[in-house]
Amino acid sequence: MFKRWTKSIVALTAATALLLAGCGSDSANTVGDGADKPITIGVVGASQEQWTIYKQKAEAAGIKVEIKDFTDYTTENPAVKDGSLDSNQFQHILYLARYNKDQNADLVPIASTAIYPLGLYSKKHTKLEDIPQGGQIAVPNDETNKSRALHVLQQAGLLKLKDGTGVVAAEEDIDQAASKVKVSPMDAQQTVTSLSSIDGAVVNNDFVNDAGLDPKTALYADDASSKAAEPYINIFVVRKADAENVQLKKLAELFADKDVQAALQKDSGNSAVLVTKTPAELQQILADVTASLK
Repeated sequence: MFKRWTKSIVALTAATALLLAGCGSDSANTVGDGADKPITIGVVGASQEQWTIYKQKAEAAGIKVEIKDFTDYTTENPAVKDGSLDSNQFQHILYLARYNKDQNADLVPIASTAIYPLGLYSKKHTKLEDIPQGGQIAVPNDETNKSRALHVLQQAGLLKLKDGTGVVAAEEDIDQAASKVKVSPMDAQQTVTSLSSIDGAVVNNDFVNDAGLDPKTALYADDASSKAAEPYINIFVVRKADAENVQLKKLAELFADKDVQAALQKDSGNSAVLVTKTPAELQQILADVTASLK
């Protein structure tokens, strides 16, 4: 999940042209070299208006971009790691920290976009207190989003995590006797389709809009403006070797264009909380989060 850059597109185009003219011998600037080689960015939900406008802005700045669509969260990071993608923008810092730790990778964030409140939705109940004892709640089954969902359910008063549980929580951290609901981990996309048959689901923002859910109807959502939400800042991610690539940095910054931001808010149902962090700040948060992992 932006920085509010004030440079005009004309100035950006000129700056980009100048930089490209002088980077031929720089090994850190090989991404996208050549007029026919676009920079590839992997996202979830490429059909959203924000990406159409973003691509237009990039082309106006003289940078050819290919937005590649993914339907889940499992393949975008490996694709950046192996060079199949130049960058991706789908994940928050905690997700990246876990991936790097588990896969011995060194992917890094180069720009922040937004934090999206994680909401609990229901088609059976209109209030939290209506959810029955022993009610079933679907949560995403990937480790980091499942962890965040468990914390959301605890904040909502539906679940109790054992004392000492850290930023990453799992099923074994649930105090079942003190909890009101039972959780059912499943693929993040399936949390939406399960709503008709269970008491509720914690649904990732990527699937809220496509499912026709209104963020305002969430029975509960976490506080995206809090310090505790920093691990959930969404980011543009690249290989460490490409962190200073001028084209990738320009593209990451360009996402902060006001028209792109307006489209993002529309796509998110005005639920996005925009975040302005420098690459150094983001990388420090990544280091802190990584250190906190079990």
